[in-house]
Amino acid sequence: MELKVKFLKVTAGLPLVMLNKVTAEEMGLRTSDRISLETLSKPPKQISTIINLAEGIVAKDEVGVSDEIRKRLNLKEDEKVDIAFFPPSKSLIFIKKKLNGKVLFRNEINEIIRDVNNNSLSEPEIALFVSAMYERGMNIKETIYLIEAILKTGEILKLKGKYIVDKHSVGGVPGNRTTPIVVPICAAAGLIFPKNSSRAITSAAGTADVIETVADVEFSMKELKKIIKKTGACMVWGGSLKIVPADNKIIKVEKTLNIDPEAQLIASIMSKKLAVGSRYILIDIPYGKTAKVDKKRAEALKKKFEYLGRYFHKKLKCLITDGSQPIGNGIGPALELMDIIKILDQKQTGPKDLETKALLQAGTLLEMTGKAKKGKGTKLAEEILHSGKAYVKFKEIIKAQNGNLSRIKLGNFKEDIHSKKKGKVREIDNKLIGSLAKMTGCPMDKYAGIYLLKHVGDEVKKGEKIMTLYCESKHRLNEAVLFAHSKNPIEIR
Repeated sequence: MELKVKFLKVTAGLPLVMLNKVTAEEMGLRTSDRISLETLSKPPKQISTIINLAEGIVAKDEVGVSDEIRKRLNLKEDEKVDIAFFPPSKSLIFIKKKLNGKVLFRNEINEIIRDVNNNSLSEPEIALFVSAMYERGMNIKETIYLIEAILKTGEILKLKGKYIVDKHSVGGVPGNRTTPIVVPICAAAGLIFPKNSSRAITSAAGTADVIETVADVEFSMKELKKIIKKTGACMVWGGSLKIVPADNKIIKVEKTLNIDPEAQLIASIMSKKLAVGSRYILIDIPYGKTAKVDKKRAEALKKKFEYLGRYFHKKLKCLITDGSQPIGNGIGPALELMDIIKILDQKQTGPKDLETKALLQAGTLLEMTGKAKKGKGTKLAEEILHSGKAYVKFKEIIKAQNGNLSRIKLGNFKEDIHSKKKGKVREIDNKLIGSLAKMTGCPMDKYAGIYLLKHVGDEVKKGEKIMTLYCESKHRLNEAVLFAHSKNPIEIR
């Protein structure tokens, strides 16, 4: 059926189509049915999506489209398009197959990921796929197929240079923000570091969230190449680059479900590294009682990553690190950035645990690339940091990303949490600290979060301040304070 385009004054974050109820009845369509929308131009452009029904918003001869569809199909208001019923995707059959514990073939995973990228699967259907991966897992062959399928959905960054490096953490430890320290150290040593990150999935902040407090993180591929040419590095959000777009759509659903299946975690990391042409890849796998993985799973993940490094002909190394408690003091985008600057700026003093870990990672990359001799990488990284060169490079990158460090601030409302007894900090629960940070508003509220004043092993007096909560609203602060007192994420005895 041919209908006139009407622009909906909404940006939904996904393709949204709205039909008049009468029109839908004439076509035999119901809410949540899938339709194809095709332009009448030559060559025609097409998109498939779920429909919504309404009265009063669109007329019988109109189809309402969101901004996402307008841009993708380059539509004009009142332009005529063809609307037709779109049969259910074959991908659903393959998703059900995985739900039943069966192994998926390359063509089946390709079909699923293609449909994710083309919006031929709704968010509930993608959630079913994520749940299937989480419940049933994927073997190494399926994981390889998933990496290749995700990689094919987007653009590839082609950079010149022998020493293109990248790093990533599997996450699960609050405050573990080593990347903005490692990147400028390595770039100052002459390595090319095109760091594109996800926003937080299950944590209080991702690297992109942290950098976004003071600089832009969304750029076109052309703009990104200019930044890298100028500074040798970048710290950006991968979603704006059209690099692995299917991965970003899956991550969006994972955030809603608050789960991160192992196969998707691996595929997300590896596809991003391959998409930016990394030759040397470092993976940080923190483990601990309340981290994302325990020691046994960390060792298993290491084997998988190293196998994939060989499979894709990359020099890849994994560091299994202590994730038994939060790293650094700040938890939340702005608070984590404050820790980072205190370490980079030699006039200040930052958290030693965060600095030590960042130096180990930077040193490992310097050794992997041959910039430092074996066993001498951490020393070289330390020299670059303490000379001030890393801070100069960091400010250079921030400036190239239209940033300004004077933008840093903290939430308008804060409250100190005091110890109810004397003793020693025996344990800090990563998951409870992560939940508390989210209650303060992280990662959406960039200036919210937690500032930890005590770590495991520290002596505490009764009534002594152990952490400070920051929020953008009084209501959030009240809820967070209640949570902190009732859940006791810091065990003192």
